[in-house]
Amino acid sequence: MLGLRDLDHLAARLHGRRGRLYDGARLRSLFALGSPGELAKAVFPGEGIATAAGLERRLVENFISENREIAACFGGARAGLLEWRAARFQLENLKTIVRALGSAAGAEEAGALFIDLPAGMEGYGGELAGIKTPEELLEALPEGIFRNGLSAAFAEYPARNQVFFREAALERDYLAEQTARAAELSAKDREAAGALCAQETAAFNLALAARGKFFYNYENSDLLRLTAPCADREARKFRAILAAADLNEAAGIAAGLDAYPGTEPEGLEGLEALSRRRYRRLAVRALRNDHLGFGAVAAYLALRRLETEDLITVAEGLRLGAGAAELERRLLPGPEAAHV
Repeated sequence: MLGLRDLDHLAARLHGRRGRLYDGARLRSLFALGSPGELAKAVFPGEGIATAAGLERRLVENFISENREIAACFGGARAGLLEWRAARFQLENLKTIVRALGSAAGAEEAGALFIDLPAGMEGYGGELAGIKTPEELLEALPEGIFRNGLSAAFAEYPARNQVFFREAALERDYLAEQTARAAELSAKDREAAGALCAQETAAFNLALAARGKFFYNYENSDLLRLTAPCADREARKFRAILAAADLNEAAGIAAGLDAYPGTEPEGLEGLEALSRRRYRRLAVRALRNDHLGFGAVAAYLALRRLETEDLITVAEGLRLGAGAAELERRLLPGPEAAHV
């Protein structure tokens, strides 16, 4: 476990790495590149990556490796939280195969979409590609939270077309475990790291309410069962969103949430952009307020995850021919978070 001086040293190193992240103007400089191959040259020079898929795999592998490297510096509750944040990519692979099992194509084609996971995270990658039924999937998964949660989700939502509910149940359980691990931190560590975890939960709950109610037209009672644990006041606000007459009214309520200060968003994309902007602001604030503490470590990894997601979005945008204006709209809405 890190001593105080070691934590100071690690946090100082991460502040240095923070300056090399692609966000704000540095991210914008990539929008005019002509292809995913050119983007790969800019981000990983000399590695010979030519395709969007290859670049995306490399980005995720790089993030997971750094996340696990940093988590290994800690013990106890700190390590538990950081390791669980890396486990999100196991969750993403699970969601991919759950989605595939709910389609007519089945899970065989899901293998190409799996995130490559490093040693120590086995059991959630390519070894699942040949699975054809929920029963086979549950049998193949390692014992633990994901297997237990997925077993419960398949039992509660057995129909093939209930993919939305199964994915949401997995995400809810992942976030509930993350909240529980954050609660085990000391009060000082929890101030910043816990706020970031709470924002992830708030973003999920908001998307669940908005998409489930106003895009898929699901029943409020079904969506409430899938809500991830959050503060009572926020839970009341989300119930108000579910009771809204339309998306515009829901967006107005969301804009008034403590977790979502700022201007009223427009549509589902606006709500999601608002959530990401708030998450980024919380991370930047934690870097400043807990400059050489655990909060800075958690904040750096939050920003690294956002960078990874943003670069994947740029890669996909370039692959599909999106112009700089479209990428700007999607990735840099509103004021620059780094200057808030």
